[in-house]
Amino acid sequence: MSAAVSVGRGAVRAHVVRAHAVLRVEAAGDGSARVVEARSAVPLVLRHTGTAAAAEPSSPPPGTARRLADLIPPALPTVTVHLVGAAAGPLAGDQLRLDISVGTGVRLELRSVAATLVMPGHGPGPSVLEIHADVAAGGALDLLPEPTVAVRGCRHRMVGRAVVAAGGWLRWREEILLGRFGEPPGHVETDLRVDIRTPVGDRALLRQQLPLGPDVPGLTGAALIGSARAVGSLLVAAPAAIAGSAGTLGNFGNPGGFGNPESGDFGPAGLGVSASVTPAPVPGDGRVPGGAVVLPLAGPGVLVTALAGDAVTLRRHLDLGASG
Repeated sequence: MSAAVSVGRGAVRAHVVRAHAVLRVEAAGDGSARVVEARSAVPLVLRHTGTAAAAEPSSPPPGTARRLADLIPPALPTVTVHLVGAAAGPLAGDQLRLDISVGTGVRLELRSVAATLVMPGHGPGPSVLEIHADVAAGGALDLLPEPTVAVRGCRHRMVGRAVVAAGGWLRWREEILLGRFGEPPGHVETDLRVDIRTPVGDRALLRQQLPLGPDVPGLTGAALIGSARAVGSLLVAAPAAIAGSAGTLGNFGNPGGFGNPESGDFGPAGLGVSASVTPAPVPGDGRVPGGAVVLPLAGPGVLVTALAGDAVTLRRHLDLGASG
């Protein structure tokens, strides 16, 4: 839906877009995964591209040592949906929102078909893309969109909000390219908040904000991103299920076993994955340029952050051997 608004003196007219899309996936009566609601709103167009039965579990048994590559989606009936951009942008002033809900006993793989080009425009304020996700106990959301490209002159906000119930699973990737090839970047700000739903209320897992752009003081210094042109993060959250609680399908291989709701223990920090750093290489040593950091989160979860000179290298650093 688009609406005309006045901007500045002289009642200059500009069109801004306000769109609200909804995607809801639940288990059918026979245990298969089904899309029960897919409400598109241009430019956010949803396309159901696949349905699969649960695969055989391949994660290591509980109690074993963990690598990031071991944190794979649980074996559940799966629906795959692709997000298609049906119009240029977003442009300045556009307000876009996508609500996602994943029920018990199913997995949603949400992808996008291409990178998002965030463009300048004449609308009031920055463009905004909000993604709100809710993952039930025994459900899983695998959210791996293609990169967002901050075109010169743009102002954009990426807002992410997710709540994962104990016994749920979430993987969320964000990748930002600072300008097109040979182009100075626009301004983009990310704001990601993830909570764990417990019997006594929601508890914070992650609060992360990151401003990027030519007007951010010291951004290109050695303490921040330096000469990197690509910035990204990968979050995995998998709080252990509560023993005996309804709607849980186990702890998805968390090495800490089931949680204890009275003590607030929903699995080990970092899901058993240790902190690590992949430093930027010495020029000419043959390694992929850029670097990544693996940070265990109490709650539990794992956050990977990475810098690189290009999109391909950034993806390699975020994967760190993981599938996706």
